[in-house]
Amino acid sequence: AAFGFRELPGMIADDAEGDKNINALYCATITLATVGYGDICPSNPDPTGKAFVIALCFIGMGFFCGPVMDFAASWRNSVPGGVLGVAAATIGTGVAVFTQLEEWEPLTAAYYCVVTGTTIGYGDVTPKTDNGKLAAALYTLVAVNVVGGLLQPAADFLSKFCTTDITKKGL
Repeated sequence: AAFGFRELPGMIADDAEGDKNINALYCATITLATVGYGDICPSNPDPTGKAFVIALCFIGMGFFCGPVMDFAASWRNSVPGGVLGVAAATIGTGVAVFTQLEEWEPLTAAYYCVVTGTTIGYGDVTPKTDNGKLAAALYTLVAVNVVGGLLQPAADFLSKFCTTDITKKGL
């Protein structure tokens, strides 16, 4: 994915600051984690770039969101302190890192960390430095998994509630 972002025309904005390899890794990670800020990628892909993104959506995300994320989720049952403690530590670490690397205020860093971890990805706050983009790529891989683990009980409840309600109504 990073190779495609780096090599195909229009996949990274021409005015994107920083190292092209780091930008490509950042774009690949943000895409595969389904965050999609839209800050520096894709910029203006040609037909080959558009075909690349289509393939990446189905092949790359199928692999990334399947076996890679399943493997990464194996920690959930073995962490002392549970998912809530890990989520607090993950977001807190992210806030500390981005306050330093990007010189954001703590509230802005917390906002960024939660918006990224939930895969909402508004794109109004994004890293600009190479170190910030590298940290964002790593943070995204961890935070998406951790926040997903934190939200899983709510998802299970709603799924059971909706399924039970539909079954009772005979739908």
